[in-house]
Amino acid sequence: MTAVEAPAPLPREAMTPRQLARRTRLLETVVEIVTERGPQALQMREVAERSGVALGTAYKYFRSREQLLAAALAEWQQPLMGRMASVSRTRDADPGELVSAYLRRAVRAFHRNPNMGALMVLMQTSADPDVVETVAEMGTRSKALMEQMLVGLPPEAVPYVGRGLDAVLMNSVTALVTGRASLAEAVDRVEGVARLLLAGARTAGT
Repeated sequence: MTAVEAPAPLPREAMTPRQLARRTRLLETVVEIVTERGPQALQMREVAERSGVALGTAYKYFRSREQLLAAALAEWQQPLMGRMASVSRTRDADPGELVSAYLRRAVRAFHRNPNMGALMVLMQTSADPDVVETVAEMGTRSKALMEQMLVGLPPEAVPYVGRGLDAVLMNSVTALVTGRASLAEAVDRVEGVARLLLAGARTAGT
């Protein structure tokens, strides 16, 4: 017998204010549970009970536990990216300063909440189609932020610098949450690679 695929969840843009509020409660509850016990401990039923949203309703917004986890990670990261986007628009700062500040804040955020770092690693290595889609959306937002912070570098170098910065950030977060690097070592790693990448991009443009 062929397995019946779960119906597609209600698109966010089609939700009413009350539905959006329920969705927010679900995501906030996921972050609470992951922070307390890690991503592996999360169950849809507990999320529904703690958020006050019926389990059947939760499945109308997220078709699986994996999709819910990925959406919660994306929502948790958004404030940091929003703050850095605001800073890069309003301050005439050197790209190196902006990038270093962003990387430091990101590493420290995962250091304060290592279980969210574990979730990041889990989502980055997941083959679940819903997770892959959400991670790709996060990558698009990260790319836009990098392009905003790297204004002034040779345009042809920006995509490669951005990919390199994303890679070293992921590597450093993985080392941090698995105990292979201290906070100081993780920060030094991301800042050192950032300096080299930006210096190389500037040299290539001269």
